Amino acid sequence: MSPSDLMIIGAVLLIPFLALLTLREEHILHAIIGRGMLGIAAAIAYALMGAPDVAVTEALMGVLLVTLLYVVVFTSTGEFRVGYVELPPLVQYDKEKLEGYMVELLEDFGRSAQIQPRFIPFESRDALLDALKEGLVDMAVGPFVQPFDSGKGHLTLPLVETKVFKTGEGEWLDVLSARYRHGSEGLEQSSAQVYKAFYSVLVSEDAHDLREMLSRFIEDEEKAEILFLRGKYLGERL
Repeated sequence: MSPSDLMIIGAVLLIPFLALLTLREEHILHAIIGRGMLGIAAAIAYALMGAPDVAVTEALMGVLLVTLLYVVVFTSTGEFRVGYVELPPLVQYDKEKLEGYMVELLEDFGRSAQIQPRFIPFESRDALLDALKEGLVDMAVGPFVQPFDSGKGHLTLPLVETKVFKTGEGEWLDVLSARYRHGSEGLEQSSAQVYKAFYSVLVSEDAHDLREMLSRFIEDEEKAEILFLRGKYLGERL
């Protein structure tokens, strides 16, 4: 077997391997890069098998054009979808304007990443969780706490420490939800079963890159903007 035959076999075997990696890749941009590498491997295989015209076509169409189109489509949408259930002071309407700690945090993140958050209201947390699982929204904010809302179908990014407690009816409530529903008196009448938790942003598994970007943004801004927003909206409420 000649060296050229070995090269052809190697290039042909590389194609299904790269295709499998591309299909299993969770990061969108990494998958786009994998698709480009797949096109390069195919072009090399065509050239080695004596079809330079097909190799050039694959290199131009399958590598350059298709990869460029994927990147343009991915970056030109310019927005990410945030579903929310109102929970002051994390997410609330004030004078017909949506505001709150998580609202401003995601708006600041969007400006830094050059993408705009589009906030979508939901009537209940269950409806929002279903939408997140189905990929109708990229993120979910509101009455979601870790570890109680950690699960399959989404990723969890904890932001603000809080407490959850068990009511007399056996229902678990976080501090802000209890105050929002029952006022401070209902909170004082809660049982002694109290656990530490974190108000969190839930991120769709399909938007894995967004979670990493938001996590890096929070780490970079932790000593400045994040602390300012916590003082502005949360103070000593949690």
